[in-house]
Formats: sequence, C-alpha cells, structure tokens
Amino acid sequence: MTLTRLLVRRHRLTLTCWLLLLTGLSGGTVTAYQNTYATEQQREAAAALARDNAATTMMYGRLPVPGTPAQMYVWEIGAFTTVLAAVMAVLVAVSLTRAAEDDGTLELLRGCGIAPARPLRSALWVLAGCAVVLGAGCTVAAGVHTGSVDGVTGAGAAAYGTAVALTFLLFAALTVLLSQIAPAAGQARLLGFTVVGLSFAVRAFADTQQIGWLTWFSPLGLRATVEPFTSDRWTAALLPVAAAALTATAAVLLSQRREFGAGLLPRRDRRTARLRLGSTVALTARLNRASLLTWTVAVAAIGTVFAAMGSGAVDRERDGEVGGFLGAQLNGADPAAAFLSYCGTVVGIIVCVYAVLSVSQSRHAERRGLTDMVLATGVRRWVPLAAQSAVTAAGCAVVLLVTGVLSALVAPAVIAGDDVAVRAFGYIAGQWGAVVAMTGCTALIAGTAPRWTALAWLPLTAAAGLALLGDLLGVPQRVQDLGIFPHVPDLALADASPAGLLLLVGIGAALCLTGLWGMARRDLIIG
Repeated sequence: MTLTRLLVRRHRLTLTCWLLLLTGLSGGTVTAYQNTYATEQQREAAAALARDNAATTMMYGRLPVPGTPAQMYVWEIGAFTTVLAAVMAVLVAVSLTRAAEDDGTLELLRGCGIAPARPLRSALWVLAGCAVVLGAGCTVAAGVHTGSVDGVTGAGAAAYGTAVALTFLLFAALTVLLSQIAPAAGQARLLGFTVVGLSFAVRAFADTQQIGWLTWFSPLGLRATVEPFTSDRWTAALLPVAAAALTATAAVLLSQRREFGAGLLPRRDRRTARLRLGSTVALTARLNRASLLTWTVAVAAIGTVFAAMGSGAVDRERDGEVGGFLGAQLNGADPAAAFLSYCGTVVGIIVCVYAVLSVSQSRHAERRGLTDMVLATGVRRWVPLAAQSAVTAAGCAVVLLVTGVLSALVAPAVIAGDDVAVRAFGYIAGQWGAVVAMTGCTALIAGTAPRWTALAWLPLTAAAGLALLGDLLGVPQRVQDLGIFPHVPDLALADASPAGLLLLVGIGAALCLTGLWGMARRDLIIG
C-alpha cells in the first residue's frame, strides 16, 4: 500500500463526511430557489436588498444582475459552501500534516524507511485529489438541475464546482504552509482559521465598499471573480491555481528547513515555573485558557456584527420584500425577533464547533500520553474526560454570555422593535442547552469509542442544516424540531417555557455520564 493510499484510508471517514456534506448542500438547495424567487418582483427586491443592505452584502457579496434563481443560489448557498470548504481545508490539511507528526504517526512511517519529504508530498496529493472530487461533486450536484431551474447551465455548474474546489485547494495549501511555521498542530489550526477570518473580512470589505480589485486578494472572493451562472470567467481560475502551486512548493521547501516535530516559530506554551493547581478541573481550565479567550473574542465580534447589521433586512421583511435563505430565516410574526433568533442560531452553531473541538482534545491527550500522567496522580480513569467536559460547558457559557451582553447593548440602537435587548441576549444565551447537548454527544463518543470521535460532527452538521435550511427546503416543522437549536425560549413572552432548554441540558448530561461510564471500562489508547 502506498503512503498516499494509506493516508486516504486512515482519514476516509472525515473526508467522506465533508465531501458528502458539501455536495449535498450544493445539490439539495438548487430547486428551492426556483420556487422562492419565482417572480421578477421578488428577484428585483432581493437584488435591491443586496445592494442597499450591508448585512447581506457582507454575508453573501454582491448579487449579479439580473438575479436569476441560479445566481441567487450561488449568491447565498455558494457563500456557505465556500466557507465550509475553507473550514474543511484547514482541518483536513492539519490532520494530514502536523497532527500526524505530533502524534507520532509520521515518526513510525519514517522508521520504515520512507524518505523525509515523502509524507508531505503524499498529503499534498491527497488534498489535490479532494479538491478534484469536491469540484466534480458540486458540478454534478448543480448541473443535474439544468433545464429545471432558470439560469442553471452545464458551463455555469462547472464554474461553480471549480470555484468551490479552488477555494478548498487554496486554503489547504496555505494551511500546509502555516503548518511548517507553527510549532504544533493546535497553533497551525488557529493560524489557518485566522486566515479564513481575514479572507472573509477582506471579501466583505471589498463588497461593501465596492472595491472590485480587492476581491482578487481573498480566496473567498473566487465566486465573485469566476462568476458562475453569469459570465463563467474561466481565466479567473488561473491565478488561484498558480497561487496554490506556489504555496505548496513553498511549504515543501520550508519543511526541509525545520526540525521534525517543531516549527519555524519556537514554542511559547512551555513554562519552567511550577503550577499550583489543586484539581484536574483546574489543570484543564489552565490548559484551555488561551483557546477560550480566542474563541470568546471571535464569537463576540461575529455575534455583535450580525446584530448590528440587521436593521435593513428587518425593515424589508416587514414590507414583505425579502425572500430566499434570509427570507426563510425572517419568516415569523415579528421580523425583529426572527432575525435575533437567527443570530442566536448562528452563534450557537459556532460555539458548538468549539465544544466539539474542545472535548475532542481528551482523545488527543490520551493518545499523546498526557492522560496517563494525570492518572498517575491517583485520580480515577474517568476524571480527565469529566474535567474536559465540565470546562468546555462552562467556557461555552462564558462565550455565550459575553456575546449576548454585547449584542443586547448594540441591537436596540439599530433594530426597531419590542424588547430587542432582552431577545438579543436571550436567543444567544439560550443556546447553552444546544452546546451542552453537543458536549455530551462528543463526550459519549470520546469515552466509549475514541477512534470514532470525528462522528460527533455528524449530529452538529445535521442540526445546523435543519436550523438554517429547513424552512428553505420545506422540511416539516416536526422534523426541524428534532434539531438542537430551535428550542430557545423567547424571554419577551410571558408564557416562555424553558422546558426545551432544560431537556437539552438533561440529554447532554446523560450522554456525558454514559461516556464517563464507558471511559472507566475500556483500555486507554496507546499512542
């Protein structure tokens, strides 16, 4: 078995889940736009909203003229698909490179006589193959609707698939390059997500300020430069291909100039001073302090920006002019309350991502032997996982409270309506029940079957899809209620019931306890 095939086999579950998610998202939402924007008036209203409202422009970019259903599809769903492709690129690229190096896998392979440069080159081939499969899948998923949805053509579908594939490829190459610079896999992921955030900011600034040339400097601006279903500009794909090739070449060169297991930057997370900690929970909180601070700042900024830029969308929904994805989110008796609920859902999804990543650290600590060191102090076998779950739940509560308070301060100044501050805080803080449920789900898998910890992303993906796309795709409400995000009580209502939130907390606690029970009855992973 070649090294490339070995990498594909080892990461087949993660790769398959991501590819199916992005392909399904691309193919399952096309027909919805034929019905949602069925009339020319709806398309004109959506185009006017895109031009005049900073929130939608920041989220999705500039909507091309004349605004066919195919263009609406690329404008809205294409924005989500490319961002998810970027997230996939960061996670997969680090897993194939620095994570495998940190956990000792590459050391074992190199002990078999494999050349030092071979693992990185095989990882790059796997990433290139993922980009090809992703592009082909998105092309077919969108292209099968040719003739049934206005504006969908074979060439446009191919351009759309190419834009998604190149977005993935660019971020993957950049992350591999950063993995050679970062001192460890965790810092490589942080740098990769930082690049994703900066790319989004550059793209959003270019679109809101109408600076077209600046879009070329953001990998997330490929949708605007390639223009699927509009001009299908194939020449715009040449520069990203060249940039990805040059970045990958630079990563290979840098890998030859660093020590194995280290980056070009020195480690800053090692201290010689003695830590005076009295419990496993205190140790876990100390180790997670930096990541919690980073996520708190990032999520608070995202949530506040969402709340601050929703006035235009709320006003247009009150006039009945908003359709498509955003219109589905604002479809309610009170558009202001619906928009704040949508903001809370987005924040809840992001914080759940942090919860899954945080609890998954228990598996990595177990493989690296850190759990053995903690158990050597005399604590019970299930205590490290319990401490990680407790710190994660408490940390997520801090993130939600900070974001909720800031949104409650900003939202009333820009959104007209009743009890805006109360709802802005309640819809965000109320997502703690969903976060506890995801924490428990991840702890269950990490405690009973740590090899399958990556499966924790499946319920999160399904719940996020139901929450964001359920109304747009016409999913029955009883099916949407199976998700974890809609069960937030409206604090502005006198009869608001916390039953759903308490039920989620109870489910999360039960799942976590089951995971701890499994942890106490299995062997530890040997790295």
